Amino acid sequence: MTREQLRDLFEEELARREMPADPMWVEHHLDELEWSAGERMRHRAEGAVLAVEFVGRLRQRVVQKREAPKWMEPPGEASYLMSARRCEKTRVDLDPGAAACLDQALASATVGAGERYAQVTVWFDSPSDAGTDGLIAVHLGQHNIGLLSRDASERLAPYLGAAAERGAKPRAPADLAKAAHLHPPYLLVVAVPLADSPS
Repeated sequence: MTREQLRDLFEEELARREMPADPMWVEHHLDELEWSAGERMRHRAEGAVLAVEFVGRLRQRVVQKREAPKWMEPPGEASYLMSARRCEKTRVDLDPGAAACLDQALASATVGAGERYAQVTVWFDSPSDAGTDGLIAVHLGQHNIGLLSRDASERLAPYLGAAAERGAKPRAPADLAKAAHLHPPYLLVVAVPLADSPS
């Protein structure tokens, strides 16, 4: 089976079991299926080393909170932090030209695991490009890095409106991970509210 067919099966099984969608989990398990025995051992060892290092820092109380680089900070107007009781992890359709920006973000993020995963703050806006057919744009700092799907854009639209009433734009944390089988080779996932109304 192709990777795309296996991805569909994973997603169908999560839906059948009424489990939350999780694109990061799906991509990680698709990778595991393709790893050789040697690669599997190497990845497990790397994960163990990262965990030991993190616990060691916690015990020594030397974990320092660094500020994100200036270029990664949302603009001042992106001050509306989205909150909802129920969210769904949603993959961002990344712009092919965003690879260099995402490379730098992974290397510069304040929260992460080695060179494979990081948490970043993104913000949302109505796209200026008429060809996007109303899909909501996702930004990192001043960089436009992709679009939300039609369904996610429709669910996020009320939050865009609520933020606009306050003269602001919505922002949210997002998970960024290396994904060699995608183009660009990254997976960016945001938690988009489901049916809740913005407050």
